[in-house]
Amino acid sequence: MSEHPSEKPTEPIYQETKPLPPRQQKPLSERETRALQTPGPPVSPANYQQQFDYDRPTPPVEHVPGRKSRITAGLLGILLGVVGAHRFYLGYKGLGWVMLLITAVSLGNAWFVPAIWGAIEGILYLVMRKGYWSVDAKHRPLQW
Repeated sequence: MSEHPSEKPTEPIYQETKPLPPRQQKPLSERETRALQTPGPPVSPANYQQQFDYDRPTPPVEHVPGRKSRITAGLLGILLGVVGAHRFYLGYKGLGWVMLLITAVSLGNAWFVPAIWGAIEGILYLVMRKGYWSVDAKHRPLQW
C-alpha cells in the first residue's frame, strides 16, 4: 500500500539564513539630542483622559479671544446646516465639505439630508454641556 502524501516527511518551507548585520545608526543632531534629554509629560491613558476629559461639563470661563461661541455654532447649524456652515465655523472642515457636497452633487434635490443633520447638530451644540458637542476641532471648550 502506498503512503498518503500527508504522511510523507516534508521539507522545510524556509531555509535558515545567516542573521543580518546590525544597522549602522547615524549620529543624532544637537536638536535631536536635546529633545531626547528634555523630560516631557508622561504619556499614559490617565494623562490622556485628563487632557481630553469629555465626561465633565466645561467650566464657565471669561471671554477668551479665539474661542468659538456655542450660540453661533448652534444657530449656524439650524439655519445654514444645509451647507455645513457650523462645521466650517468650528474647524471640522472635512465634515463641512461632506455636507456641502451632498447638497451640491444632488443639485439641491437632497437638501433635506444635510439640513436635518445640521439642525440636529445645531440643537446639540446649544443644549449639550459636555462631550463632543462642547468643544471645537482643537478641543477648546465653546463659550456662551
